[in-house]
Amino acid sequence: MIKQEDPEELALYLSAPSSANRFAAGLVSQGNGQVLGVAAGAGISLALPGLQVSEEEITRRIALLDVIAVHEDHRRRGIGALLRDALLGHFREVGHRLVMAKLAAGRRDLVPIYSAWGWNVGHPHAGVGVALGPDPVVLAEEPATRVAWTAIDPQVHQDLTLVPGTPVVAGVFD
Repeated sequence: MIKQEDPEELALYLSAPSSANRFAAGLVSQGNGQVLGVAAGAGISLALPGLQVSEEEITRRIALLDVIAVHEDHRRRGIGALLRDALLGHFREVGHRLVMAKLAAGRRDLVPIYSAWGWNVGHPHAGVGVALGPDPVVLAEEPATRVAWTAIDPQVHQDLTLVPGTPVVAGVFD
């Protein structure tokens, strides 16, 4: 377990991905030797039989914001927004086009936060539909998860024509 008081240990954890650590990109905000906040994420790893888009291409195009947290004594000062924006900027620079976040069903308090950020927040159990080749695929790792997403490339948009009546994100693989 990583101690919050040890910024060096946390920075090493975020900067050295391994099978026990899914984070590929992470940021740590420090002040006076204390961790003020963290943000971390990685490209989504997804392999489906018969999918015309490779797992590597999916990982390169879609990122998952795994964690963003600010110490309770330092909230409402813009630290979380700075971490979020810096991580999204990194994702954009390395070629990701869409960023998703999984919101636990019991964390209703997160919905207004992500909505205020301008993210699209889906319904519980809905996931997010993404056009991968000729067929849309719904991305959600757990059935009880609500998915929030934001486009970080201007080509990415919702398209109701792919599956009538269901929002599917298009432009991720164009």
